[in-house]
Amino acid sequence: MARRTKAEAESTRAAILDAAEVLFYQHGVSRTTLEKIALAANVTRGAIYWHFQNKADLFNAMLERVRLPFQHLLDAVDNNPAEEPFLQIRNLMTNGLQLIASSAQHHRVLTIVFHRCEYIDELNPAVTKQDELDEQTVAVLQRAFERAAQLGTLRDNVSPRLAAMSLHMYVGGIISNYLLKPQQCDLQKYAPMLIDTLLQGLKKP
Repeated sequence: MARRTKAEAESTRAAILDAAEVLFYQHGVSRTTLEKIALAANVTRGAIYWHFQNKADLFNAMLERVRLPFQHLLDAVDNNPAEEPFLQIRNLMTNGLQLIASSAQHHRVLTIVFHRCEYIDELNPAVTKQDELDEQTVAVLQRAFERAAQLGTLRDNVSPRLAAMSLHMYVGGIISNYLLKPQQCDLQKYAPMLIDTLLQGLKKP
């Protein structure tokens, strides 16, 4: 009985997150109320508060569902310092872009983050979490570029920090544009070449 109850609770939580994801994507975060989410998920508003403290908590839980694959990609770079750093960075960024191109859920959630989210006070905890992930990404890239500098493969006039920031902003721009107009570029196909274009400018000839 307890097992079934736990499974039902998990199913209800997933239904709420699914409904929130679709509504945030269709209407934006600020225009989506908990009442609308409850109606779409076929649950009571009380059921939402059983699982989530508020809309910011719900928003953050939605993000967590797509963060894990990116987190694994980042961890793989830090946990394998003996590998060639430029190859690590290339794989990290290429796999990240291809994940967005191949996963409808990642496409929806990142569209919400980039284009459907007003950075208003009620979402501050979730926005802070996203900022933390951005900072972690830059830090992982910086450590990889530091290893490249030690190996003599990073251009002499480019600091690891500048290289990390440049790549992060470049990829962020690619993602933002792709989410708005996915028909402009076959990201699944061209992700490696898009990453190589910038890395060629950072790598010592």
